[in-house]
Amino acid sequence: MVNNPMTAFLKPGRVPLLAGLLALALLAGCQAQAAAEPTSPAAPPPAAGDQAAAPPVVEPPAEAEPAQPDEPEPVANMYWVQPGVPSALAEQIVPVLEQAGLTPAAAPEDAVLTIEANPPDDALLTARWVYALAAPFPTVPDDISWQAFTQYWLTGAADGLVGFDTPPQLVLSQDVVDWLSAEVGPPAGGLPVQVVAPAELESAAWNSRPSLSILPFDALTPRWKALRVDGQDVFDKALNTDIYPLARTLGVRASGEQAQQVAAGLQAAGAWAGTNRDPARITIVTMTGVTALVRATAMTMESRGINYPAEAIMPFLQDADILHTSNDVSFSPLCPPPAWTGPPQDFCSDPRYFELLQTIGLDVVELTGNHINDIGTGALSYSLDLYDANGIVYYGGGRTLDDARTPRIVSAPDGTRIAFVGCNDPGPFGAFATAETPGAAPCDDWAWIADTISGLKANDQADVVIATVQYWELPRYSPSAEQVEDFDILAGAGADIVIGSQAHQPQGFAFNGESFIHYGIGNLFFDQMDFIENRQMFADKLILYEGRHISTVLFTGLMEDYAQPNPMSPEDRAAFLAMMFAESGW
Repeated sequence: MVNNPMTAFLKPGRVPLLAGLLALALLAGCQAQAAAEPTSPAAPPPAAGDQAAAPPVVEPPAEAEPAQPDEPEPVANMYWVQPGVPSALAEQIVPVLEQAGLTPAAAPEDAVLTIEANPPDDALLTARWVYALAAPFPTVPDDISWQAFTQYWLTGAADGLVGFDTPPQLVLSQDVVDWLSAEVGPPAGGLPVQVVAPAELESAAWNSRPSLSILPFDALTPRWKALRVDGQDVFDKALNTDIYPLARTLGVRASGEQAQQVAAGLQAAGAWAGTNRDPARITIVTMTGVTALVRATAMTMESRGINYPAEAIMPFLQDADILHTSNDVSFSPLCPPPAWTGPPQDFCSDPRYFELLQTIGLDVVELTGNHINDIGTGALSYSLDLYDANGIVYYGGGRTLDDARTPRIVSAPDGTRIAFVGCNDPGPFGAFATAETPGAAPCDDWAWIADTISGLKANDQADVVIATVQYWELPRYSPSAEQVEDFDILAGAGADIVIGSQAHQPQGFAFNGESFIHYGIGNLFFDQMDFIENRQMFADKLILYEGRHISTVLFTGLMEDYAQPNPMSPEDRAAFLAMMFAESGW
């Protein structure tokens, strides 16, 4: 129970409301005091026929005479918050109640206003609160059954927690412990439970791996991995919270006119919201790797259909609000027919293949690739016209150096502003834009792109900044020391997400503060089948909520038929993730 007022509710604009609520509460107190003062004469002695009904009554002095039985009892101005109500919600509500003159009660029957879970139909306010069953980001299992979790909670038996080699620590806040204890049952004796303050959940969970936590949806951060529960994805905008086991109904009840007015004031003060998970405020940005519709990939498209490469990965891509790829190769009407092999310096794509980008619903194309000027700048100019004509935003390359360096800001359906900025570090020189010719933006000394990122944040031009880099094509899962240093420059400048878009071989992860770094995402559509390392790939689904990055969902794929990324089998995915997390130092 929180008793300390929050200064946030004393901001200009809220003071009149709180003053009004306080006046109401004081009025109620005065009325209650007046009702308690004696107004009637002393009670008469008992009648003769009533001698055996009760002992004689000693008449009190007139000034201490009790109220008549038909007068209402005074009602104390008290509130009660049920244990298990989300602490963040209580911290918003309690200061408003106390500013209105209410004080905490020890029991619900003593209160004129209660905040509780599963309220009856007479609740004045209700809300649907959604939680995530989460683990630290470098956690291999993706799914968990609610039955297996509750079995673990009640009995300590962890055999149903598939994918956990050892029983996980449960790192929970006190309000979640209270909720589970009340609605599931008391925890098993000896269960490894750590109860920590909400602000300490993330660090405690990371320090106790393997671990599981339950936290409100809006409390997720990039360092958490939200597990599917009974196959239900908390990031699915169509999630049915009526059957999702980690959704709770909360409510406010009030007795008496004054208490009801105080309850209504909670909503007016912004202390009560209908939910902590509004699907309309969820934005999905999906980042994919190298696209090169050339050579064997193009030959496969010619024989099996232009859209064949996308068939297996489409279920992962189709819910993106904003879909990205790094297209390394320009389109050209002069492009010769494809061949299974050929020199890479002659890369170009038939304009007919543009249909594939339309089919996947491409929104943003990165042009930092080292092959975009392989057959001359005319092909890139043609491609830029093609992107413009089809409403596809390009960045990291452009018609001139200034154009290539210009960040592109894309607005999500909920109004979240996402900035994309990128550069090419290794070249070759012929791929770079100049003051007058098209090409990729060179990273140079990293100063311009760092300044661009910091300016986007300082000038409030974007809510989320995504920086991508065509880095050196390193045949390794872990980044080089130089790569770590260079990517940290971008994260330190304020980029929320930093991704290496060059890597034909996927690479690991890191965090810099709250910035998410993925050193190499791998290929999307490319014909590299020579080594298993080049066949493996990621696609990163970035989950944004209310204008901030809260989580990343990883697709893990394996290239087939020189063109088509297929989802890994569960066994291959588990082994691949375990290896990549180990390569990341986790």
